[in-house]
Amino acid sequence: MTADDRSAAAPPRSRSVVTLAVSLVLVELLAGMQRYLSQTVLPLVAADLDGAHLYGPLDAAAQAPTFLTMPLGAWLLSRFRVGRLLVVLTLVTVAGAMLCALAPSMVVFIAGTAVRAAAAGALATVGMGVVARGLPPRHRQLVLAAMSGVWLVSSVLGPVYAAGVATTLGWRWAMVLYLPVLLVVRLVVARSAPERPESVPTEPAPWGWALVLAAGSAVLALPVGVWWPLVLPAGAALMVGAAARILPAGTLRARSGRRAGLTALGVTAAVYFGATMVLSVVAHDALGLGTRDVAVVVAAPGLLWAAVALWTGSHPASTDAAFRRRAALASGSLAAGVLVLLLAVLVAGPGRAGVLAALVAGGGLLGAGMGTVYPDLLGRCLTPPARGDGISEDRVAAAVVLAESVGMALATTAAYAWLGGGSALLAEPVDRARVLYAVLLGVSVLVVRRLLAAARPDVAGTAADGAGRRAA
Repeated sequence: MTADDRSAAAPPRSRSVVTLAVSLVLVELLAGMQRYLSQTVLPLVAADLDGAHLYGPLDAAAQAPTFLTMPLGAWLLSRFRVGRLLVVLTLVTVAGAMLCALAPSMVVFIAGTAVRAAAAGALATVGMGVVARGLPPRHRQLVLAAMSGVWLVSSVLGPVYAAGVATTLGWRWAMVLYLPVLLVVRLVVARSAPERPESVPTEPAPWGWALVLAAGSAVLALPVGVWWPLVLPAGAALMVGAAARILPAGTLRARSGRRAGLTALGVTAAVYFGATMVLSVVAHDALGLGTRDVAVVVAAPGLLWAAVALWTGSHPASTDAAFRRRAALASGSLAAGVLVLLLAVLVAGPGRAGVLAALVAGGGLLGAGMGTVYPDLLGRCLTPPARGDGISEDRVAAAVVLAESVGMALATTAAYAWLGGGSALLAEPVDRARVLYAVLLGVSVLVVRRLLAAARPDVAGTAADGAGRRAA
């Protein structure tokens, strides 16, 4: 065993654990700012580069490359040193952001977005692997709580930063001014992250299914006019089918345990992100709000998510019954939020009084619902059960990120494509927003069923363990 191997095998010291934990929380803060930055400046970018008709392809560029790299996360973690992965992927992220900031056209901006997304997909899995691998159980739960709670800051700081810099220096400067801080914090995580202390078999790299997953995301955004409603189920089928093969065996059919939790995570993410990620476009294009009002609307969901998660994450549901109660409360809040947004675009309409308040209220209810259940749901997925279920630490890290991202991508890519390219069916943006929220209200019914399944302990036991090993 070499000196490097002995160093990697040594258990992390308490100071290293604290440094890693703080760095991970700071990375999450910057990730939140990035998300709000992208949402806030999107209408400004589209107006400046004459690209409002390319909302769908832009979102596909932000989603499809992640699905090329995200499923490979477990393979990367089992093959390469995590510190080196973090450094290389962060540099790719910086390069993509620079390309976006210098873009002379919407096509180049989309290309820069694709570069950032390719790095982000692998980073998400590698980062979750650091949480699962590098933190003791109690520290892990506290960090998950803090990672949710820190969005309390990023949900305010992100839109304020984006709106302030965009209105004074321009949206291009907003894309890059924060990058030095991101680079420094990621380097600290890379230095603090422990490597695997034991030799493990290399995880399989699902190249083929990763390509199918990315292709499905791209199909959702095809600009085919009146034929788009026919393209939608094809893209969705490709994504769901590929996810079923990449996720641990039996995940989409599971009625209990961590596999059911993964499915619940995907469905919940679909409703929340499908309703909230497009709020800047709905507020600006459909309801005529200005940049500062858009920033307030964009901030509301994350602010309430973080505020509620700060408490629920630090007071985890310790029993299945406690989780069921939180799941029921969260489901109701999510459905109520979608309903309020639907009423906002149905009743308020462009230019009417109360539009801003209604959008803030709807987004806030959605955020409160996620804050109620997300930390516990994530904890249930990452914590191994007493009886083996055949899912390794590296694989569950990849599965958590993939399940959430597939749900989010299905909803947001379809929503952006509909809002930006649905003019062949409905001419007015507000009419397209009404259809979107009506559909999401129906989908929200599935959330409660999947969350209740996640509340049941794993009843498959060793059978699931064997099935998981055969699938791997």
